[in-house]
Amino acid sequence: MCAENIFVDELSIEPCHKTMTMTFQKGLNYLKGQNGSGKTMLLDYVAGIRNDQKQRISGNENIVYINQNIFFADRLTGTDFVKFVYRLDNKSREREKFFEFTERFDIDKKVDVKTLMEKQWGLLSGGERKYLYSMVLLSLDREWYILDEPFAYLDTEKKEILWKVIEAFASEGKGVILTSHEEDSRINGSDIHVINLD
Repeated sequence: MCAENIFVDELSIEPCHKTMTMTFQKGLNYLKGQNGSGKTMLLDYVAGIRNDQKQRISGNENIVYINQNIFFADRLTGTDFVKFVYRLDNKSREREKFFEFTERFDIDKKVDVKTLMEKQWGLLSGGERKYLYSMVLLSLDREWYILDEPFAYLDTEKKEILWKVIEAFASEGKGVILTSHEEDSRINGSDIHVINLD
């Protein structure tokens, strides 16, 4: 059983000259701060990409991290990316399971995901690539989802779909941590736990 919250206890972020102590609660957490405030570095530590040698973070055993860096071979297709991610997660029937996820949120009714999956990764626009990358990783079953600037490069329609998934996860008792420089009234909602790094 996973911890209810993620705890950060006196984690030192050297480039920002900050020591951080905070709790991320199940539901929607918004990590707020100006550029250079340490948001991405903090998320890297929470996700385990950066090494927390003194075990100052707990409750982060079951997460998926959707960061800003999208690396995948340009000549492979979106379907290849789905297979790659699902096989790393020891899942079979990759396309079928991914389409079950898209059907759950009516994603394919607004954005033609099947067409995106047939295109080569390098031929997708920046927004299409970011959207497909996010949707595939969000389709994995985790207790926590960490999203660093998930709305960057997305058009209005894709942002709405992403919000629908995020809000559904939060209402189901999953944990979501996100950063964003996008202006959106939902980020200031009363049911969002705001952590300000400024």
